Amino acid sequence: MKNFIRLSAILITMNSITGWSHVSDLETVGEPVSRPDAHAPISIMGDHTHKQGEWMLAYRYMYMEMDGMRNNNSSVSFADVATAGFAVTPTDMTHEMQMFGIMYAPTDDLTLMVMTSYQQLEMDHEIVRPLGPLIAANNGSTTFRTRSEGIGDTRVSALYDLYEADGMKLHAGLGLSLPTGSITEMDERPVPFQPLVERILPAAMQLGSGSVEIRPSLTWTHFFPNVSYGVQMRGVSRLHENHEGYQLGDEFATDVWGSLRLSDWMSFSAGLGYIWVDHLEGAQDSVGQNTPVPGVQTIPTAFGENYGYQEVNAIFGVNFLVPHGWFRNHRLAVDARLPVYRNHNGFRLENDFTVTAGWQWAF
Repeated sequence: MKNFIRLSAILITMNSITGWSHVSDLETVGEPVSRPDAHAPISIMGDHTHKQGEWMLAYRYMYMEMDGMRNNNSSVSFADVATAGFAVTPTDMTHEMQMFGIMYAPTDDLTLMVMTSYQQLEMDHEIVRPLGPLIAANNGSTTFRTRSEGIGDTRVSALYDLYEADGMKLHAGLGLSLPTGSITEMDERPVPFQPLVERILPAAMQLGSGSVEIRPSLTWTHFFPNVSYGVQMRGVSRLHENHEGYQLGDEFATDVWGSLRLSDWMSFSAGLGYIWVDHLEGAQDSVGQNTPVPGVQTIPTAFGENYGYQEVNAIFGVNFLVPHGWFRNHRLAVDARLPVYRNHNGFRLENDFTVTAGWQWAF
């Protein structure tokens, strides 16, 4: 959070030290009809505000794929996970999320935002230590899959304009995330010396955090005739342990992007995103951590030290805006995030890519 405060101060002073040329006749950044690059890459939320009386509806679809295990900044084999004392390892995972949002500006300086989501998660596993009763409970197979699906947490946010002039803009955001997503999702998974029945899944497969969260953000944008750039910093502070006895780690993230306006209806963007996530605190007692075999633990996702990571992603995106006609003010956008640096706490699935596509309509 100290980094967040320090970077915030730098951005706030930029308007007094910048000598860059700007465009005096740019449309106000907050207006629905402006430029295709008036919004950030679609995976970045809370990136813009609106003027009094304006509404915006938004839908996003996110698909993330993870494959293979990682320990710190190195890929590891499933045999390495077994050597570390685990009976089971995740092998791959997909995470699909549909996000529904609405924005409204009661004043020129204040924009309110509400967002919820519907998620689908699947994780494949391999039994890496030959525990006979565990394999027998899985009908002799050394692999199995768990799934969860449902509504995620709900976010309520306020965005406030701090500065806006000459193509430059700075706004702050403060959000509250409410724990509407389930943290007691269950599916069948094999457990040594026990029958194959539905059991509670680890935190990585749950639909929410189970905690009330504070989500601050700060966003700076600067527009030139055919190019623009932006910087956003945001954090997540989870306020309490959930009713399952654990607390997901706090987060800090920064995205930097630049956009090239190719026409009145299309722009291309590229940038970098950094995210830091702290480890999970507390114990997932209901998940089950130890097997009856001394020195053998169940699965890495049952332990808080295997949560948390640092990651840098390259961002590539395209935005489309309909400036005229029946579909005026409608936007379509897609972006992809590809990891260029990964450093994980303990044993964790590594992220291969994330793709986000979305539609926005301002009126």
